[in-house]
Amino acid sequence: MTAIMVMLFASFALLFAAVLWFIHKRFNNQARIIVRRVKELSRDPKKGGGAENVPFIVRNDQLSRIPVLNRILGKLDVSKRLHSLLDQAGSKMQVGQFVLLSSVLAAVGCLAGLKSSNAVLRIALPLIMAALPLMQVRMQRARRLRAFIRAFPDTIDMMTSAIRAGHAFNQAMQLVGDEAPDPVGVEFKRTFEQHNLGINLREALMNLAGRVDSLDLRLFITAILLQRETGGNLTEILEKISYTIRERFKLIGQIKTYTAQGRMSAMIVGSLPVGFMLIISSLNPGYLKPLFEDKLGHLFIVVSGFLQVLGFIIINKIVRIKYQ
Repeated sequence: MTAIMVMLFASFALLFAAVLWFIHKRFNNQARIIVRRVKELSRDPKKGGGAENVPFIVRNDQLSRIPVLNRILGKLDVSKRLHSLLDQAGSKMQVGQFVLLSSVLAAVGCLAGLKSSNAVLRIALPLIMAALPLMQVRMQRARRLRAFIRAFPDTIDMMTSAIRAGHAFNQAMQLVGDEAPDPVGVEFKRTFEQHNLGINLREALMNLAGRVDSLDLRLFITAILLQRETGGNLTEILEKISYTIRERFKLIGQIKTYTAQGRMSAMIVGSLPVGFMLIISSLNPGYLKPLFEDKLGHLFIVVSGFLQVLGFIIINKIVRIKYQ
């Protein structure tokens, strides 16, 4: 028993050290890179510095800083999807760091599940712990997309004003990249830099559409590419796009208003069984014991839970109108 406790303590200590190392590398590595580059660029040419020793800075597309892990991840198709997901979420985390973090959390879930005698919990707990980083990244991507959509009409107005003032389209993108808030400014600045470094405008805009999954952005890109091929008044096209997007916002608000009752019904219907179970358990603690102790009660719980989830999904499908 003492040996098992020692092993568990050592495992937890190693996991805790790995998490601390990851946090330290995550938040301090970028600052060290910047300080090192500034020192190298500010070195006196007479003492061996100068242009010949300036580092060649290129975009880092490595999936992991660990060479072996980078080679393994490079051969997997899922790594590309994870890289795209992290890019859409605006995360600075590499795919290797994401995989290591999920692995560490899964190991913590395994160690925590060893104390339980329930076989289902032993299997489910590591899976849930490993899925936490993925859930966080997906929520971060959804928040970033909502922020982009909210700021996009004002961005189009800014671009329209810049073109009216005599700027070219790529200069208008540069203005948006410098002046617009994150994430719109960051994405348009990245698109401008790609175009400025030699990528044609069509490919740069398609890369932007790949990073931001927005119907409004795809409408904007389609209109820009058509205008460049067929001609037309670009400012007028952008004004109509901005107007169309704002009208879509109004329509979406009306849809949410009309479906509010159905969404509220789904929440109430979904919470009623749990609420009544808690109330009955507090008033009469022994009333629901057969439901949890008898095998037939277990079957009733599984069937009722399945029907409850199925009803919630059906109501959600009815009241949820796809507009994105």
